[in-house]
Amino acid sequence: MTRLTLKMQGAEIVRKGLENLAAETPKVSRRRIYNTFLKIRTRMRKPGKAINYPVKWDSEKQRRAFFATNGFGRGIPTRRTDRYRLGWNIQQAGAVGYRLENNAPYSKYLGGTAFGPGQSNIHQGRWPILQDVFDEEVKKLPAEIEGDIKVVARRGGLR
Repeated sequence: MTRLTLKMQGAEIVRKGLENLAAETPKVSRRRIYNTFLKIRTRMRKPGKAINYPVKWDSEKQRRAFFATNGFGRGIPTRRTDRYRLGWNIQQAGAVGYRLENNAPYSKYLGGTAFGPGQSNIHQGRWPILQDVFDEEVKKLPAEIEGDIKVVARRGGLR
């Protein structure tokens, strides 16, 4: 008589590994999302290029308003204050989310809105658009999270 027996003696190890993986997954995701926001903030904080002449005004009304208000109250020629560039802040939003914001009142004219449009013609090609930077960095997230989860699984005894 021929007999073959297979016993699952490692079931407890596998169960424990899966439990550890389930507990670590939100931490991995949260850490990766935060790191992605750090990369976005770093890219948005790079100084924009110098202005090109002739200035590409959005409208004649904008040009007249600039000169009538002495550079919108900041002088002519306008000097950079770095308020926009250094104004990018990351804040926690919920259990595993983050928010990137810039409270400079003119931020949408330099980097656009969260949906892309809004950047003034004066700043096109000089300052990065937030939506473009966001899309490029977030596109990398799934692969990075997957890699991190694989590391956690291996550490937990799962292969």
